Amino acid sequence: MKLIRLWGILLFVLTSCNFRSSDLEEALVLAGNNRSELEAVLDHFKDRGKVAYESACFLITNMQYHESKDEIVLDSLYNSYFIHTDSLYRGIFSKIPLNEQKEYKGREYDSLRLTLGDIFNTLPAPQIKSGVHLSDLQTVKSDFLIDNIEEAIKIWEANEYDYRKDFDFFKEFILPYRTTNEYLVHKRSEIRKMYESLLVDTASIRTQIEHYKIYVDKCRWINHHTKPKGHLGIYDLFVPKFKMDCHNMTNWSCNVLRACGIPTIYEFTPKWTDRDNRHFWCVSPDSIGILQPYTAPDNNIREDWESDIKYAGKVYRKTYGAQKNTPYFWADEDEFIPESFKTPLLSDQTFRYHQTITLRLPFKVDSHNNIAYLAMFTVDNKLVPVGWGKIDHSKHEIIFEQVPLNTLFFPVCYDADNMLPIAEPFIIYSSSKLKDIPEPLTTNELPRNVVDVSVVDGKLSFDKQTKWSDLKYLTLNCDTSQKIRMHLLRKYPQKRRMKTFYEKLNGACLLGGNQERGEYDTLCTIKEMPVPYLQEIAFENCKQYRYYRFCTSNSEPVNIAHMEFLGNYSPNHNCAIPTALPVFSEEELVRQKSCQLYRINGVPIRTGSKPEYAFDNNYNTYVGAASIGMDFKTPVQITSIRFVPRNANNMIVPGNSYMLLYYDGEWKEHKVLRAEHQYLDFENVPVATLYWLRNLTEGKEELPFFYIDGKQYFLHIDTVLL
Repeated sequence: MKLIRLWGILLFVLTSCNFRSSDLEEALVLAGNNRSELEAVLDHFKDRGKVAYESACFLITNMQYHESKDEIVLDSLYNSYFIHTDSLYRGIFSKIPLNEQKEYKGREYDSLRLTLGDIFNTLPAPQIKSGVHLSDLQTVKSDFLIDNIEEAIKIWEANEYDYRKDFDFFKEFILPYRTTNEYLVHKRSEIRKMYESLLVDTASIRTQIEHYKIYVDKCRWINHHTKPKGHLGIYDLFVPKFKMDCHNMTNWSCNVLRACGIPTIYEFTPKWTDRDNRHFWCVSPDSIGILQPYTAPDNNIREDWESDIKYAGKVYRKTYGAQKNTPYFWADEDEFIPESFKTPLLSDQTFRYHQTITLRLPFKVDSHNNIAYLAMFTVDNKLVPVGWGKIDHSKHEIIFEQVPLNTLFFPVCYDADNMLPIAEPFIIYSSSKLKDIPEPLTTNELPRNVVDVSVVDGKLSFDKQTKWSDLKYLTLNCDTSQKIRMHLLRKYPQKRRMKTFYEKLNGACLLGGNQERGEYDTLCTIKEMPVPYLQEIAFENCKQYRYYRFCTSNSEPVNIAHMEFLGNYSPNHNCAIPTALPVFSEEELVRQKSCQLYRINGVPIRTGSKPEYAFDNNYNTYVGAASIGMDFKTPVQITSIRFVPRNANNMIVPGNSYMLLYYDGEWKEHKVLRAEHQYLDFENVPVATLYWLRNLTEGKEELPFFYIDGKQYFLHIDTVLL
């Protein structure tokens, strides 16, 4: 009995709140002169219960992996300015329903916004020290950390979290005082006070995020004319200049939302499947607890899933706590690690975004490395590492976990910092969704029984007795003895975002009138979604008008890249030959008839910024106003319009030169052609799995494609049945 009691006492001591792990002791030693500050935090919470003390231990233990990359010091006038911005928001929008705030333009506030811009632009420049790398262990003070933990504990108590079920979630989604490498200025309680009247105690997480989204959008509207001289820390959220900096916006959004009790974490993809960029976004649970992504502060949960995040490649979570299954811990002492994977603060979350498998590849390279990588192709003909796998030297294999289906990967390893191919590029192909693998955004936990497959003699071998007939291991083959003729129309697929612009043009009208601000007659209405190239709409019009306007039916931007007004020759106007309609094949070229009408030019009506962009013959520029128009000075009869909606100009452009490449162990050039029309015909092309069309004249966006039955299927975008 005494022995049992002694073991019980020992167990209590070892598991008590005040027990310090070796990792915690190591962190305190590394803190140096700042150790007393961290000891003060531990002392403050030692008698506050298990959750509070373990929270302090968790934060301090992992501080050695965190730092502020840059130091940003702002004049106090910035605080005063943004307090004023907040007051203006509340004064203008307090009585406007949330769903109406988004569309509110408030022209009567234009002069006020100009004045605010002038005031802001006189503020002293931020004092920024780049690359200082201030270690949290040596710089974070006790009052800052105590404030953060106290605030987090309030959220714990308000949500009635359970230790066993919720503490791990709490540690990453609520507790952290930072998100990535931002400079720490504001205490958590200060951030909460900035937003609590907007975000705290609203009905749901979705409603809270919607309040936040609209608030930031309207603050940017108020600050439209500001011209910041450098980053402003948390205030970057409220000025338009930094809107497209998704890392920065995600970073500060996580801090704001967590401070207000919304569980939030930072996730990212090192590369899109259809673009070379990285992207960063927030993640929060929906009403049933499933984690959902959103690019904050411009979207609510899942709002940009279909348009963007769905096309992420591998996906990682930026954690606060160190993860032991990362290259940081797995790599040999002298083993090279790519820059993006040098941190232990990564958790692979690809399984939540794609159907994935565990893949075992043979490893036949003479190397002592512990890690191999999966890389993806970029348009500058480079490979970017996006995932890692552990090398099992005893079995001569690499185990890659969470490999998404239908994605092209290049297996590589490193000799020093030189990337070396170690196997053929491959795709784990499936013609349909697999019912036994969770679909995207339906689970928070990686399934215990993952699909585990090995590559043996170039084919998939399955674990246990399971046979996944829908899965295929595809490599990039090439047969130079066989030739085909190839008819190409694009170098890059049509962008999803552009399609939404075209949809909003359905219902747009062409109007004619003789007074710029008088009554207009409706001459024609667009009754179907326009196409992304030059098209003509003819209509009956027996009258002459001085002014012609083209406008959307819902005040959305017209997003027109180019427009021409056509009619019979008029001696009173500047007339020219209209731009020819596109030709997509030799057959169309033979059938094409000459146009009997003339392009009649006038003076663009000033309906917004840069109205001339709609008439400049440049398809790379566009007008974003709700209408465009032309003043012909004297009335003229217009009976047709030709126009191009805003587009990325990724079709075949006449006058541009294009190189066709095919993959045969490496990218090999087939031929260069100069486009005469909107298509290219290449002869005697080797039969290959994958091709790549490069524009040698202009543009950056390109994507490899399959060519099957006379049609292009772009990699990762188009559905291919093989």
